[in-house]
Amino acid sequence: MGIKSSLSIAGNVSASFSQSANALNNIKGPTNIATRTNVMGNAKAKETATNFGNDIKQLSASIVATGKNIHSVAKDFSEIDLKASHQFQANTSPMSRWF
Repeated sequence: MGIKSSLSIAGNVSASFSQSANALNNIKGPTNIATRTNVMGNAKAKETATNFGNDIKQLSASIVATGKNIHSVAKDFSEIDLKASHQFQANTSPMSRWF
């Protein structure tokens, strides 16, 4: 059993990952933070909302990077496959070198 790679499938996966990252980036956190009220827990809620937003951005960046890595590896495999194919064809018909 070998590794089967497809550059077009990898491109689709990468695009799908980018779309997922865009969807995550479009999640809007709290737009207004209450500053005139002083309720116990406001500071913790503000900190949690900020951390959530930062975590979403970090997750999004990781998803995009992973998609790019998948596409890059598939591209490398595609190039290796092409070189191996050319080498195989050259070796299977030695007479073609003279004609």
